[in-house]
Amino acid sequence: MSALQEGVYFIRNRKTKTLVTADLSTPNPKLVGSKFSFDDINQQLFSLKKIGQDNTYLITHVNTGRVVDLYGGIAADETPIITFPAHYGANQQWEISTSSNAYKIKSKSSGKLVDLFGSNEKDGTAIINYIDVGGENQLWEFKRVGSYVS
Repeated sequence: MSALQEGVYFIRNRKTKTLVTADLSTPNPKLVGSKFSFDDINQQLFSLKKIGQDNTYLITHVNTGRVVDLYGGIAADETPIITFPAHYGANQQWEISTSSNAYKIKSKSSGKLVDLFGSNEKDGTAIINYIDVGGENQLWEFKRVGSYVS
């Protein structure tokens, strides 16, 4: 697998096949896993923009224009991943690397991975920051559906 190109993607957990979805019911929408639904499609599209020389990206929720953010820059395990207005801090920068025919998404601020809490496939399961434990719930598939949207 090669580095991801800039573009618009669905991001799916490798183990559960649930999609990263922005829960728009809160002021700073948290990311959760949910099954694909045409009703939720606007909550499930993200654009990737490469920043820097390595495989570091800004991940933007297409519908809201907010970026994927490690809540408060808190490095503790189980810190929620949310969307927030862009400020380009390290807690909004994500290193995406290949692993076992999928991708790991690592926070530049915490050094920890994006993780589907407890490998739970139930809709609404939290997406969190967690140490690398080698689990498939920390592996992600990217399905490109269009060109980059700013």
